[in-house]
Amino acid sequence: MFYFLINFKKIIYLDNSSTNQKPKILFKSIINVLQKKNFNLNRGEYNLLQKNFFFFKKIKFLIKKILNINFIEEIIFFFNSTFSINFIILNLKNFFKNNNEIIISNKEHNSIILPLLKILKNKNLKLIIFPNYKNKIYINIICNFLNVYTLLCIININSNNYGVINKFKKIIKICNYNNIITLIDNTQSISSININLKKIKIDFLIFSLHKLYSLTGVSVLYCKIFFLSKINPILIGGGSLFLSNKFIFKNFDEKFYFGTQNIISIYSNYYSLKWYLRNKKIIFFINFYIKKSIFSIFYKKNFYFTNIILLKINNNKLLNDFLDLNKIILRCDNLCNFLKKMFINNNNNCRLSYNFFNKIKEIIKIKFLIFFFNFKIINY
Repeated sequence: MFYFLINFKKIIYLDNSSTNQKPKILFKSIINVLQKKNFNLNRGEYNLLQKNFFFFKKIKFLIKKILNINFIEEIIFFFNSTFSINFIILNLKNFFKNNNEIIISNKEHNSIILPLLKILKNKNLKLIIFPNYKNKIYINIICNFLNVYTLLCIININSNNYGVINKFKKIIKICNYNNIITLIDNTQSISSININLKKIKIDFLIFSLHKLYSLTGVSVLYCKIFFLSKINPILIGGGSLFLSNKFIFKNFDEKFYFGTQNIISIYSNYYSLKWYLRNKKIIFFINFYIKKSIFSIFYKKNFYFTNIILLKINNNKLLNDFLDLNKIILRCDNLCNFLKKMFINNNNNCRLSYNFFNKIKEIIKIKFLIFFFNFKIINY
């Protein structure tokens, strides 16, 4: 099913939070797109191009089915999640007034923190970083930081460091009641947590398609239809404008597609997304079974995390040598979150993230690794 696992049978791949391995159908779809659909979007009126345009809409319908939203126009494709976050923050800069506040948790990714720090230099704004208790975000703590000046709340559903599932539905309800704009980072949780945007009133949501067993270089930005007319492209070029006596942006999501798009990645992802939707229930069931097995192996009872185990380590070099020797792939560094070192702890950590194609015997081998090096599991 996965070429990487077929070619490297002895490797234990436990870095699924960085990216998932790709199914066979994705490789076949790349060849199919190069042979039959290698036409640019919005560059002519011939029949094959119109077929490609409808195929582009079919990909959006698959995303619509995953997120359960109302309109495909609310879906915008960008290069990666970091660009999507920068795009939203730069556009919302026009909504901010003096003394407005932005509220985030202390478990956010660097790609959220750094753009915020950049706009704080130019605007008289406050960035409120609320704490967590035992790696969990509590509603009482958030409510203490909300006031009439709070304009934007940014939160992730599942932290890329701790893997703890936040109570994002309750947080969004509170934000909606107080007329606070919500930006949800769904990058780490898109392949492990169901989300229904018809029931949850979110303003903006982002995730990357490579977390859904697809190609890198494509991210999805969900933008509520209300905001589509209020935000503008930060970059413009061919395809995003109607050229007449003056510049006129195209309607809805079309104004954001400037220049040549990454059509190979976008079109190829259609088949991998169909594969994911067809096997979604099986993937979720196997992941839940592995999760229960981990609880029994490590004698844990907490169900408030997804597929991430965070280890506290002392000797980073010794561990890396051991991992290379045993052909185990996982991530040991600062994990793209300097807020953790500032507000939570300054320990060296190692992130282990499993998926449905991992075997129970691989988890048992990791248990030996943890007990042999006397590591401490700190996220549950």
